[in-house]
Amino acid sequence: MVYLKNLREMKIAKVEAYWLRCPIETKKQHRSDYGLLTAFDTTLVVVTTEDGRQGFGEAKAAVGSSGVCAAIVTCVEQELAPQIVGRDARNINELWERMYNGSREHYALSRGRVFPILGNRGLTVSAISGIDMALWDLLGKHLNTPIFQLLGGAIRPKMETYASGGWAGAADIGEQLNSYLAKGFRATKMRVGGMDETVNYSI
Repeated sequence: MVYLKNLREMKIAKVEAYWLRCPIETKKQHRSDYGLLTAFDTTLVVVTTEDGRQGFGEAKAAVGSSGVCAAIVTCVEQELAPQIVGRDARNINELWERMYNGSREHYALSRGRVFPILGNRGLTVSAISGIDMALWDLLGKHLNTPIFQLLGGAIRPKMETYASGGWAGAADIGEQLNSYLAKGFRATKMRVGGMDETVNYSI
């Protein structure tokens, strides 16, 4: 990419990860097919360059809102960070290959295909993804360009969103769904009984 040659290098100084947990008060907890959700958990990934610039990414340990993120923090800081510290943060694809292929990176980089080390699935890929997001955030800031533009630009000027909820019981579900409409949402995703085993599937 020619424009990168005209910009000074962004060497990575450190990569950090923080497990963020927000407990859910008892009256607002709900049960899904992931179990009882008692907290919102995520991992904040921070990539810092030698000149102090920072990019931020997110990695999750589970599909639902709750999940133990300790393994992701360890993976980011102990396994992945040593592979990319000191390298140019602008070379996002190269850094992905180095992290994904680990000690076999030289094969992947020279032969143009993956040579992943054992175990690069699940939480490891989630940890890599958190770093990847942070690197794109850094590049967008470096070029003063929105990331969606770097990834090919917009297809449409706006996109409809929907609210995700419907966890309340029969007595409160109407109020909950109407609260989404009051916030401007025109659609909502609603759960109906299956995950808390209140629907009889034997019929």
